[in-house]
Amino acid sequence: MENNITITFLANTAILIQFGEVKFLIDGIYDKNGHIFSNLTTNQWQDLKMGNGIFSNIDYLLFTHEHGDHFSPERTMQYISYQKPKAVFMPKNGSKSLETLKKMLEQMKIPCALLDEKNAKRTKFFLEKDIFVEAFQTRHLDKVYQNVPHFCFLLSFCDKKLLITADVDFTTEYFYQINEIALEAIFVNPLFYHSKQGQKILQRLNSKINVVYHIPFEEDDKMRMRKWLQRDLEKQTDKRVIALLERGKQFIL
Repeated sequence: MENNITITFLANTAILIQFGEVKFLIDGIYDKNGHIFSNLTTNQWQDLKMGNGIFSNIDYLLFTHEHGDHFSPERTMQYISYQKPKAVFMPKNGSKSLETLKKMLEQMKIPCALLDEKNAKRTKFFLEKDIFVEAFQTRHLDKVYQNVPHFCFLLSFCDKKLLITADVDFTTEYFYQINEIALEAIFVNPLFYHSKQGQKILQRLNSKINVVYHIPFEEDDKMRMRKWLQRDLEKQTDKRVIALLERGKQFIL
């Protein structure tokens, strides 16, 4: 197995990760309801649902939390009626639609890691040879949503580790647990990257690359997030930074 990880950015926090023949889709099945961030295109959704091109044979679906710009249980039910992943990682508690999805996964005998505070304390889920996942429950950065179950994922591929943080609260004590772990890359949102506290955490963490995602495309950027992110990027010179600004951007770690 080649020791390369290919990252393909779809939209918002939706990323496809491939290591050898194994594929992970993270926060990649959602819709336009209830948020102002960029969506998958109609073609992307159809290709994903039908398993076309890079979306063929996706092995694992991972969802950080049940918000409309990250995870749609309804669309996930549509997806698994066409494709059958090896396993799904998602919050244990949530909406009625989440409960219906749980029942559908059980009926279809698709393994599901239902994440809560108990099983998201450095529990290692061994998925394939040289591949495992750890989930951590963390606070959402928006105080309005701090009761929403939110999880970060630490993905290990041989000796390379990726940390996926989604909408994590940048003041959380969680990061102190992983200071000594060598990370190939950490994925953070622009608010995290912009904040002084977030920058302190990034400087303390042992990561080769900082990847900034959760950025609206130009046509959706009502908050002008891209402009102040660009100013932030110009200030940072100490580490390699990748900003996911364009649909379909791909890079190799």
